[in-house]
Amino acid sequence: MSAGGKGKSVVAAVDLGGTTFTVGMLDRAGEALTSASYDTPRSHEEPLALGAAVAAVQGLLEKAAVKPERLVAVGLGIPGPVDPETGVIKQCPNLPELDGIAAVEMLEGEFGVPVFLGNDAFCATLAELRYGAGRDVENLVMLTLGTGVGGGIALDNKVRRGPRQIMGEVGHLIVDPNGPKCGCGNHGCLEAIVGRDGIVDRALRLLEQGRKSILEDQVGSDHDKLTPKLIAEAAQAGDELARQVVQDTGYYVGVALCDCIVLTDPDLILIGGGIAAAGDLLFDTIRRTVRHRSRISGFDVAKIIPAELGNKAGMYGAAAMAWEELEEGGSA
Repeated sequence: MSAGGKGKSVVAAVDLGGTTFTVGMLDRAGEALTSASYDTPRSHEEPLALGAAVAAVQGLLEKAAVKPERLVAVGLGIPGPVDPETGVIKQCPNLPELDGIAAVEMLEGEFGVPVFLGNDAFCATLAELRYGAGRDVENLVMLTLGTGVGGGIALDNKVRRGPRQIMGEVGHLIVDPNGPKCGCGNHGCLEAIVGRDGIVDRALRLLEQGRKSILEDQVGSDHDKLTPKLIAEAAQAGDELARQVVQDTGYYVGVALCDCIVLTDPDLILIGGGIAAAGDLLFDTIRRTVRHRSRISGFDVAKIIPAELGNKAGMYGAAAMAWEELEEGGSA
């Protein structure tokens, strides 16, 4: 965009992931002046990822010809539990060197503007509520299906997290009390069954039972090559083993959504993340399960739809969080 957005104030939005991170400059309307993605540096001792985010923000300010005084805030989304009040990252499983880091204090020292911290699923939900598929409703449930399972709940046009920041952690609803152990230490959480490892493990068990599949030709004896993406592609090609895995995934997601529906009474349910790319087979199974098992709610299963913003949702949500926190604090 020429002239750096014609002099409007902007926020910097950082969506920090364990493998890559995305940074953008966005105005109040959610228009991105510029954005870019980078590899996330790793270290077991130093918070290199935060330093890389600072450098990326500074580089994009120059690229977009944004004068430093036009930067009014920074929003930071983290893949793990955070404390927005103290600005501390509680736990970041994919970047454990950030555990306990006072990220807000560090970044405010670098930029000299307010910095706001949020969980990545919170940011993705806020993004869809403000700029994506949920912009015309006030109450929604959001699921992100990927390596893990994130979630968010919006009520009365506001994303809610609760006093301990766990409201909306749909990935830790128990859908099978006798199911596999989850990373949280419990058994049978949705994340343990429909997260990346759970999906791959189900496919491997079926292969070990002697079931035939085109997946054998694709990965051979190197089972580390098996991914949910390959399974989804095989299912779309008509492979029966892969179709069963995708349908099992949809069933468990649907069971979890039945609980979400009676607890939150949403207008809309959005599903995003890489695994959601499995398409109609996944969504049809989710909708069928909800239709059969959520009879009391009267929820219209046609309102279970894909999220709209894809892998940019975290960035847009971090920006929306920053703008709204500024306005609530009277700084905008």
